[in-house]
Amino acid sequence: MSKSISARCLLCGKTWDVEEDHKDFKKLVEQQKDLPTFICDLCGYRVRHESEEKHKPQKPM
Repeated sequence: MSKSISARCLLCGKTWDVEEDHKDFKKLVEQQKDLPTFICDLCGYRVRHESEEKHKPQKPM
């Protein structure tokens, strides 16, 4: 049975059950809070996509 911890996303506010194999699990355990915070994968992908789209050259009209 793997360990999990409940944590809240800083961007969307959803509460997620983060499994022991997640890249941020160790940081969440070290926070020593009732409900630790992190950036969920969905929000991380969204921010990266928006950033890449903004840096693309504009298409001429």
